Amino acid sequence: MSTEQFSYWAALRQPHVVRSFLPSILGRSSLAMSGLALVLLLESGRGSFAAAGAVTAVLGTANVVATPWRARAVDRFGQTAILSVLGALHTIALIVFAANPDAPLLFLLCLGTVAGLSIPPFGSTMRVVWSAALASGPLRTRGLSLDAVAEELIFAVGPLTSAILTALADPTLALYVSAGSVAAGSGLFVLSPLSRQQRGHRAKTLAKTSKPLRSPGFLPVLIAILAPGIILGAVEIVAPAMGAAEGSAVLPGVVLALFAGTSALGGLLYGRLNPRWSAERQLLILGAALVGISATAGLIGSTPVLVIGIGAAGGFIAPLLIVGYLAADARTDPSARTEASSWINTAVNLGAAAGSGLLGAATETTAPGTALAICTAAAAFVLLVSVPRHRHAVR
Repeated sequence: MSTEQFSYWAALRQPHVVRSFLPSILGRSSLAMSGLALVLLLESGRGSFAAAGAVTAVLGTANVVATPWRARAVDRFGQTAILSVLGALHTIALIVFAANPDAPLLFLLCLGTVAGLSIPPFGSTMRVVWSAALASGPLRTRGLSLDAVAEELIFAVGPLTSAILTALADPTLALYVSAGSVAAGSGLFVLSPLSRQQRGHRAKTLAKTSKPLRSPGFLPVLIAILAPGIILGAVEIVAPAMGAAEGSAVLPGVVLALFAGTSALGGLLYGRLNPRWSAERQLLILGAALVGISATAGLIGSTPVLVIGIGAAGGFIAPLLIVGYLAADARTDPSARTEASSWINTAVNLGAAAGSGLLGAATETTAPGTALAICTAAAAFVLLVSVPRHRHAVR
């Protein structure tokens, strides 16, 4: 078959794919915008970054805790019902935040919990749509690659959009735009034909092995995917630390934009490949390359080398996520695909939290490069732990 049959354009041309993909992008853009918008709004309303940090921390924790449960509900009851409810709740929570930035802290913390619990899983549900619409093989890889790249770009542009809207008007406008995006995104997504086909499996009694965490070979994938999460979290903190060390307010933004841009480029390039290796081997090879580049940059430690090294490391983030999604899709029952995909996101988020915390602690006593090297050592350890588990799963 010609390469045209397996191009990104061919993936988008499949029936009704665009009608799901565009609303999914719109919904995810809300999630990318609302974080910064909420911090700016609460700080301006209460005059305290501490309160804003507490609310966003509660929101983020609730989101991580709820991720597998939301996905399980989607798998059981279908995308239409669950995404409609979650989209409505999250929209209301954001509107209430925008209207009451100076409310009592306890009220805001409770509202943050509701907002975190109700975040619609646009990413995992769209990946189920890709799997349903595209045949297993190169074409599905193109679709998932396109999705991963779009997500990288969304979360690079989203905070910038919030900052621009805040500068033009105030944080309230940014939060209202975010609420409108999640409302429109969830509404249009559940109306798309491919989403409506995902009706859940209420009548089916699922075997224990159909649960992702009990599926053979799935847990090693989760362990391995923690490694890029650790590097991701570390970079989010090392960039501001580099800026502080150099006395530059612009450098952190440049570093993070470079990291996100090379990740998107890496995802596009990887999506054009047709590797014959197993997903496990691809995870280990890509992970080893990521660790090697990050460790080298950290050990050398100079600012130019760190900028170049972080940019090069970013090129492996999206490919690792793509392989993780493909592995999750292949190693779990089709009735649990949403939950399987959400576990990949959860593992990345947990790794990022660990990386941020570890690097934040390390920068108190060491230079940014040394701190990055310490975090990279933690990522390498996680990757090594997954190796024997991968071999056992293959056998």
